[in-house]
Amino acid sequence: MDTSLPVEFTVWPTYSFRAMGSQISLWVESSARAAQTAFAAVEQLFATHERTLSRFDPASELSTLNRSPNQWLPVSPLLWSVLTWALELAAQTDGLFDPTLLNAVEAAGYTRSFELLEADRAFTPMARQAQHRCLPSTAAGQKGGWQAIQLDGVKQAVKLPAGVRLDFGGIGKGYTAQRAVELLSQWGACLVDAGGDIVAGVAPQGLPGWPVAVAAPSTLPAITPGAEVEAGSAAADEPTAPDLLELWLAEAALATSGVDYRRWRQAGRVRHHLIDPRTGEPAVTDVVTASILATEATVAEAWAKAALLLGMREGIQQLTEHQMAGLLAAVDGEVALTPVLADYVGVTV
Repeated sequence: MDTSLPVEFTVWPTYSFRAMGSQISLWVESSARAAQTAFAAVEQLFATHERTLSRFDPASELSTLNRSPNQWLPVSPLLWSVLTWALELAAQTDGLFDPTLLNAVEAAGYTRSFELLEADRAFTPMARQAQHRCLPSTAAGQKGGWQAIQLDGVKQAVKLPAGVRLDFGGIGKGYTAQRAVELLSQWGACLVDAGGDIVAGVAPQGLPGWPVAVAAPSTLPAITPGAEVEAGSAAADEPTAPDLLELWLAEAALATSGVDYRRWRQAGRVRHHLIDPRTGEPAVTDVVTASILATEATVAEAWAKAALLLGMREGIQQLTEHQMAGLLAAVDGEVALTPVLADYVGVTV
């Protein structure tokens, strides 16, 4: 697909900053002066949401809730909204997306923001398996930790059972990116890239959408959508592989979950941050990355993780049955698209 742009549309005001452990990049179709005001408002939005939702900040509202088991705690509209979204998505994915895996994430060594883990080369995470109580998935006929959370909609209060702690992670970032697009849209057509979670507002003038791409995982060979895929892996010193997919994005979100980036060693084993709720351990899967296209970033985030955990065959099957637009990239180089996503290639979302 040809994504070359007319000259007058090749540059939009843009701004980047760090928040929620990720690089946040913004684009808006407006004057440079108006864009400065818009960007400042969005940066403040991310800062506010991070102060509420961060598990790394002991003073955050989320941390306060996690320290308050077996008691009703009134929460802010923001925390309430993210939590109720998370529980709804946990139900939709049959518990494969589970916001109550903080104990398991910490037991795997992800106890600090990733940039701090990367910076401290001598850091050896302490295994804390005894603190994690793995709650089997609903497929085993038992309740997951997310199902044991009690909500009082009248008082907007939450009661966490003992041993259950929340980690919103990617869904908190996706939720914030969605709100950022709503805010930026006051100034014009816009796009938000929150660490790879991309949310688009309306299309820029004269274009069918914002030109975006799904990047190839570092372990995959160079491939082209629709072409036969060769098995293998790219060497570390080889050029970056071409993108897996390019499309125009408008009023939609594209999220990717993967095991090719946030990795570390613990007791001689390679670990990553995507926990399988069925085992309480970092996922063992033949999928390297899962990318989902949806109208809401939170939905895309949750289903990307669920599909990755399910693996190539069952992941594509479940996405297809739920009419989700998705792309899965496997460790052997195989790439598969659901029928819904295939219909979007090269056209407006």
